[in-house]
Amino acid sequence: MKIIFAVLIIQTFTFFAPFAVAENQDHLVMYSETVNGEEMNGYKTQDGKIVIKAKYSIAMPDKMYGIAFVISDGQWVCIDRKENVILYPFIYDNGPDYIVEGLFRFVENDKIGFADSDANIIIPAEFDFAGYFREGLSEFAYGGHKEYDDTKEHWIWTGEKEIGYINKFGQKFTRIINTDDDQRIAWTKDGKCYYIDKDAKIIKEAEIDKEKED
Repeated sequence: MKIIFAVLIIQTFTFFAPFAVAENQDHLVMYSETVNGEEMNGYKTQDGKIVIKAKYSIAMPDKMYGIAFVISDGQWVCIDRKENVILYPFIYDNGPDYIVEGLFRFVENDKIGFADSDANIIIPAEFDFAGYFREGLSEFAYGGHKEYDDTKEHWIWTGEKEIGYINKFGQKFTRIINTDDDQRIAWTKDGKCYYIDKDAKIIKEAEIDKEKED
């Protein structure tokens, strides 16, 4: 069965603030000032010392713990407090990808990978497309391309050469099923099948009858 990835492009700018940490943890706060007639954003300490000058038209989140997303030279980048560019986020809903189940997508050499909320790379960029994580799994594709509908506002990913699933531990599967007793079984590319837990991590090898295998 062919699987097609669908993405909705929304014309309003939204972003899920993913950095839910203790309020008393060290962080910078965003500030704004007018530069050459335009409102620009930067970050300063809680006692007012400027750390990152106001030079970004858009910056997020309002509180910067380790990283922030800003528009620099016309594109979204992820920076640290020294303004080093750490990675380039995958763009979704006209902004950086949402953090879902602790990970967000980034792009490197036109491939998609996953990083955590500190921008540590968890899954290297190797996929031509990958969906966000759901129940511990991301559905990925090798090969393929975007195909827009008539409105040019929506697109699907199609023409893939290979599809599969990957968990946060880098384990890949070709097929997933739910059993009658609420367990999940996953097949690997070499034809072996395993029980996987709620995080989609392999628990143990499974013995499957021919009916389920087909």
